[in-house]
Amino acid sequence: MIVSSNLNKLKFKANKLLEKDEINNLYKDSLVKTDVIYKISNEQIVFKIGIVGYEKIEEYKKSFYNSLKNKNAN
Repeated sequence: MIVSSNLNKLKFKANKLLEKDEINNLYKDSLVKTDVIYKISNEQIVFKIGIVGYEKIEEYKKSFYNSLKNKNAN
């Protein structure tokens, strides 16, 4: 899932807030785009700044699956 600091896009239901904290080390509050999962190889990762907690990951996964259900229902 993609992380962005453009909070204007929180208006979309599939985008979820990820608040900055000492664990994820984000520079500012951001959003996670949960409607698409992107495959990124280890070679494409330049650096990592932190981690996202298990609870948040489960929340984002649930949102992703709900997004899939909504697409299939239409």
